[in-house]
Amino acid sequence: MYIGIDLGTSAVKIVLVDSDQKVIAAAERSFLISRPNPGWSEQDPNMWINGVVESLDELAAKSGDRMAAVKGVGLSGQMHGVVLLDENEASVRPAILWNDSRARQEADDLNRAHPELIESAGVQAMPGFTGPKLLWLCRHEPRTMREAKYLLFPKDYVRLKLTGKRATDVSDAAGSWLLDQKSRNWSRTAISACGAEGLDLPLAYESSKSTGIILTDWTKRWGLPKDVIVAAGAGDVASACLGVDAVDSQSGLISLGTSAQVVLATPEYKPKTDNAVHTFCHALPGTWFHMAALLNGTSVLDAVSRWTNQSDIGKMLTAAEMKFDGPGRLLALPYLSGERTPHNDSQIRGAIIGLGHSSTAADITLAFVESLAFSLADGLAAFGDDTSPEHMALVGGGAKSPFVARLIASIINIPLIKYSGAEMAPALGAAHLARLATGEMLDADSAPLPVEEIFEPDTELHLAYASRVSEFRSLYRALKQLNN
Repeated sequence: MYIGIDLGTSAVKIVLVDSDQKVIAAAERSFLISRPNPGWSEQDPNMWINGVVESLDELAAKSGDRMAAVKGVGLSGQMHGVVLLDENEASVRPAILWNDSRARQEADDLNRAHPELIESAGVQAMPGFTGPKLLWLCRHEPRTMREAKYLLFPKDYVRLKLTGKRATDVSDAAGSWLLDQKSRNWSRTAISACGAEGLDLPLAYESSKSTGIILTDWTKRWGLPKDVIVAAGAGDVASACLGVDAVDSQSGLISLGTSAQVVLATPEYKPKTDNAVHTFCHALPGTWFHMAALLNGTSVLDAVSRWTNQSDIGKMLTAAEMKFDGPGRLLALPYLSGERTPHNDSQIRGAIIGLGHSSTAADITLAFVESLAFSLADGLAAFGDDTSPEHMALVGGGAKSPFVARLIASIINIPLIKYSGAEMAPALGAAHLARLATGEMLDADSAPLPVEEIFEPDTELHLAYASRVSEFRSLYRALKQLNN
């Protein structure tokens, strides 16, 4: 048996899997986010621990004697966070999360002052990354930085409490803007630029390496063996890729949740920083991944439901599907929160053109669904013309609608695979890493999750949308010019 722990922003999800990668039991607990100021996003690290402990209590109650067969635990978690601890390993302030935007100025300053670090860090400095937030703390909370001795990332705070060890993995460290991605080691130049010289950073291990064993008090509480290994683990994106077996250049991942990501593995470190693509260390040794980070996903559909007074998004999409007969008459931009890849434009906003007296709510819905598909196509195109995966996994809330999935597959012209239970992909990926850390290999013939449906692209529809994608890109350029 193996346990995977996924510490997300809104919840922790924990799975117990057997040697056939079958989920035996699962548990989760939800978290609240504190927003003390506009653009700020924080959580109390002790809330994470409480959630993990309660979830493992539930898992042990559900699983009984099977907990005695657990050989390893893997960790996955939200990336880019700042967890600062004092010399007694107590947090000195609430953790600053990935979606906190207070460090805009610091990110701009780092890019201007240290352009050479953009290549080694795999991406331009952005407000959500750990490094710019540390520089913000140096400027605005110098007392906090004087009190702080240790830096950890969110999932690694859980490791500390479970094992007593401070450690991280290269895929989570990759999202900090403090790591040299090619060498997979900390960058002293970046650490100095971000004002973090006084902090003790954790050792960064490859994701499948052991970083210690579960403390005795916990093994007794949950009925675990005495020598349960804890793997280094991975950031949530890399771990989700493992969970759906998207670990090479032929099998990518599209995550369509509140925000969205397009991810593709690569065996070489070749950053594509000009298009705001993130190139980070993957959870497998000698592997990296390109990621298009899109700020607007299903949150756009939530907004459309408010604008058109349709409370049921499922029915809203069904109405658009019933009227669908090809590319819609309206054209929209989904950039309600600005956009990262490929524009790195925090000022751009959404738009819709072509409205007439006969336009309906279904027309507006279709226009914004199309715009999400177009932005995913832009994200994939940002990787370069030589990118041609054979298929991609589709996960997240946006995967619930077959209509949306078929439309995306046709517009990007790539088959999409929907897996049953894909919401557990990061936790399952963490369990895979736990297995590898114990010295066991994964069965290459064993599917990570059962396939629920495959959405093949419609060739005629793909050709019909080709000019529409070009118009979408032209609309962005025109709106950007107006904003300037």
